Amino acid sequence: MSDLISFESRRVGRIEVAEEDVITFEPIPGFAGKTRFVVVEHSAESAMAWLVSLDDPDLAFVVASPWSFFHQYDPPIEREHFASLGIEKRDEVELLCIVTLSGKEIFLNLAAPLVINAASRCAMQVVSDDPRYTTRAAIPSFSDEERATESTGESLGGPSV
Repeated sequence: MSDLISFESRRVGRIEVAEEDVITFEPIPGFAGKTRFVVVEHSAESAMAWLVSLDDPDLAFVVASPWSFFHQYDPPIEREHFASLGIEKRDEVELLCIVTLSGKEIFLNLAAPLVINAASRCAMQVVSDDPRYTTRAAIPSFSDEERATESTGESLGGPSV
């Protein structure tokens, strides 16, 4: 059984996580020295979660799986990115994107996904200049997406490795 890490975050409150759930990032651009994070569920029904820094618990990003909203998303990630994280198979990848808010609109950063090795918990943000994606992809309404998923029965996609 893993040791538990407990800490307090102004955004998320009191958190207890298993040490094995800690994700170690190559520094996220703009956040030098903040390398240890955990994903904290927002609520059981939510497609979004919190990515909270253990190095600064008041630093937290809202994140989501891009496939929750963009079923055809083909992440702009090169083989060398997967290789640098020791990822060899599709089931070893977890992928999240940072969510931003502007007024009543919600956006997903599809141009710079967070790539996580599910086994080793090592991660990096891959910043791409792929013209297909933007840092501000408007998220379709939740109710429309939920209806589409329920009616098609489609499962969430994933990156090819």
